[in-house]
Amino acid sequence: MSTVVLSLTAAASSAAGESLPVAYPANLWNEMFIIWLVVAVAIYAIVSAPIAWFLLRYRYKPGVNEVGAEEEGGLGLEVLWTVVPLIIVIYLAVQSAVFYVEQRTPPPDSLVVQTQGMMWAWQFTYPNGKVAFAELTVPVGKPVKLELTSMDVIHAFHIPAAKTMEDAVPGRVTHMWFQFNETGEFPAFCREYCGTAHAYMLATIKVVSEEEFATYVES
Repeated sequence: MSTVVLSLTAAASSAAGESLPVAYPANLWNEMFIIWLVVAVAIYAIVSAPIAWFLLRYRYKPGVNEVGAEEEGGLGLEVLWTVVPLIIVIYLAVQSAVFYVEQRTPPPDSLVVQTQGMMWAWQFTYPNGKVAFAELTVPVGKPVKLELTSMDVIHAFHIPAAKTMEDAVPGRVTHMWFQFNETGEFPAFCREYCGTAHAYMLATIKVVSEEEFATYVES
């Protein structure tokens, strides 16, 4: 499903004349943020506008003693303010679940890189056995799946540009995926406090062309 989403996103961006996002799955989190923001602002406006109107319309006026009419309520209004929020909550829950599944499911053609955290460095092992430290070289436009573990304490591999992170836990293998659509160098770091040199547990993701990557892996 992730491959389908990536293809649809790329097609939509091309049709609209827009460039692809720097990295996936950052686009999913951006879309989810916009959806929640729009819903939150709409709800705030719908609730606050009547409040402001009532405050002005029925504000206290010296010398005026008005007695409000008794209201017995209305079934239609009660159904409305129950059903509409329920629909909104269900929509947000389903939408968030779909985005979460996409963010957690690596495309089937992903490049798998074994990633091991240790005090205080990152080790990357490619499918052919090539090992690198502190620098992860990946091809542009290719999804990459990291299979993470740790040889000592809990670490967390975080890629700000892709807005993705996953814990590296001793004795367990976790995973995360990302894809960069632009060449260049992007920072990554440990986001789980792991000791005195935690702040220096950095890594660089070097995104190169497919030709450069093939040459690098075979070198």
